Amino acid sequence: MAELNSSLYDVSSFLGGRLRFYQKKGGFRFGTDSFLFADFIRLKGAERFADLGTGCGVISILLLARYRSARAVGIDILHENSRLAVENAKLNGVSEQFCAVTANVKDLPALFKGGSFDVVLTNPPFVEAGKGGVSKNLHRAVARQELTATLEDFVRAGSHLLKSGGRFFVLLPPYRFTDAVVHMRSYRLEPKRLRFVHPEAKRRATLFMVEAVKDGRKGVVVEPPLVVYSDASRRIYTEEVARKYEEFLG
Repeated sequence: MAELNSSLYDVSSFLGGRLRFYQKKGGFRFGTDSFLFADFIRLKGAERFADLGTGCGVISILLLARYRSARAVGIDILHENSRLAVENAKLNGVSEQFCAVTANVKDLPALFKGGSFDVVLTNPPFVEAGKGGVSKNLHRAVARQELTATLEDFVRAGSHLLKSGGRFFVLLPPYRFTDAVVHMRSYRLEPKRLRFVHPEAKRRATLFMVEAVKDGRKGVVVEPPLVVYSDASRRIYTEEVARKYEEFLG
């Protein structure tokens, strides 16, 4: 990894050191949310999936480490992120399963044939364009704010990439819930599985995760709330979340 400037990047260990990730210092950094989203996603055998807004590739790499016959394309508008995701795939021994493309999700219909993927996943920017201040840090701004593409653009791209019966997974804060469902319905993605994430049992949900099926029938299963911490002040995970970390890679 000598080609990466150590003054700009550092290495984070994950899952007890079984995986490692290079991340940009001062940039957008992944955490428990990314892991819980990866755990929520279910793959079936040798499926091909697209990760829209892949960042450093953490969610794709977590999935590839868990599902060894899967293949992934990470897509990000920042070339630095795409390059970093490729290096992280090498670092974790999944480079043969992974490739990255630098592109705006708006341009994906011109780059990929419709129905090219079994699964599409995304943790898209969630702050609507024109709302709130824009971060001076480019990586954080692009990750959080709709500067280059809207939620609808991500959903539209996902629908184009998916074959009929393919699955679309999205992670967002609750205030975008209605927007997400409306857009998914508009682009033939029917929500089938939903789970809200709460930081503690008595606190409001801060995230939701949805699995939708392209051309699926109506009917959604709302799973029990996922509570992250039994004590958030001391960062003590609940029994369920601790078990997920222990069992993720088998």
